[in-house]
Amino acid sequence: MSTLNVGLRRISQSPWTVIASVILGALCGAYLPDFAKSLAPISDAYLNLLKMVVLPLIVSATVFAIKSMTRDPQTAAYLSRVVLAIVIISAATVAITGTVTVLLKPGVITDVQERIELGTVLNSRGTIGTDLQMTLAPPSQAAPDQGVFSGLLELIPSNIFNSLSVGNTMQVLVFCLLFGIGIGRVPAATSVSFANVLETIYRACLIMTGWFNVLLPLASFAIIASQTASTGVEPLMLMVGFIVTFAIATAIIMMISLLVVWLRSGESLWATFKAHQPLFMIAIATRSSTASIPWIISLVGERLRFNRIVVEMLVPLHVTMLRAGPIMLFVCGSLFIAQLYGRSLSTGDYIYIGCASILVGLTTAGMSGAVTLSQMAILCAHLNLPFEAPFVLFLTIDALTDTMRTLTIVSTIAAATAAIAPRDLAQHPVDDSEGFALNAPEAEAAA
Repeated sequence: MSTLNVGLRRISQSPWTVIASVILGALCGAYLPDFAKSLAPISDAYLNLLKMVVLPLIVSATVFAIKSMTRDPQTAAYLSRVVLAIVIISAATVAITGTVTVLLKPGVITDVQERIELGTVLNSRGTIGTDLQMTLAPPSQAAPDQGVFSGLLELIPSNIFNSLSVGNTMQVLVFCLLFGIGIGRVPAATSVSFANVLETIYRACLIMTGWFNVLLPLASFAIIASQTASTGVEPLMLMVGFIVTFAIATAIIMMISLLVVWLRSGESLWATFKAHQPLFMIAIATRSSTASIPWIISLVGERLRFNRIVVEMLVPLHVTMLRAGPIMLFVCGSLFIAQLYGRSLSTGDYIYIGCASILVGLTTAGMSGAVTLSQMAILCAHLNLPFEAPFVLFLTIDALTDTMRTLTIVSTIAAATAAIAPRDLAQHPVDDSEGFALNAPEAEAAA
């Protein structure tokens, strides 16, 4: 039975299995749309299973890590490195994405027939833009009355149990950081039992995510099939230039991130890439950086054997603050719209796009794809560019671009964490049969 379980896990975690599932899902959505849409409950059930363990994992890992690091004199150094990593990666994302978009010019459409088809799609779905314009208007009107620091109130939970029930990750993370610092001030003899409880919850969540990973091929097929049936293939053909540009920028950033992890880990390049495969698979299937947290921790803290306590503190912080994917979307999207409408941009406009993309990107943690897309209206408003009509096109290809944004986020988070955290070669190696390392203390191992 154990041999069967190991074989099933290896098949389900093989990249070829997931790739085949994605291709079959796309074909099913294109040629059997009714059947594909009926698979939506399967994809929803899988995503709910993953979300079920995310908050317990964040709470247990973050509180335990912060509690442990409050007794580490290098904590301040780690946090300063986090800020430096965010600045460097965000600036590099702007530079890479902007350069690729300016060189490839995906918004410059010279074919007359293609421009006619593009206009037809925009006009036929114009009501979507009108509805969205109505929903976007109130925040812009209410913002001046709320004050400059009003957004900070949304980060502070007035009721942590309500934040947990609605899944407000930002508020939960703020609570965990403060609670972890408070627990760290409690004498060790008093807090040791609570620390053991947190460790148990964390390990249980990792084991459960390993179980769910067996269902990844089936979930990938259902997710891709239902998404393809809902959006169709026409918008993909019209936006192929933007998709290619976005994919190239994603590939460059992912390769640089992989090289950083490789140089820091001391492993071979192939071993480093192979260790990333489970993380990339879950990012493609879920399109959620939050749901990928267990896999990021497993990759850096377990498989590549960096210091687990430091990794468990850094990963939730990076998920919230390191938003390379949305930044890439805002830069590429705003430049694409400017090219689409023939707007020439000055040096000041480029600087504004870069700085605004970084600042707006920091606010996108926990946002859905459509809400993240709507933030692009901030950049377009300053550049006097229309946004409602192009928004329809971005919305129809959001499933694809959101996948690439998630891959960018998780790869840069892994690179930033590996660049900051120290190695810990004394950790136990990964137990591939469970999909995660089980770093049991020596006393437990002896027992």
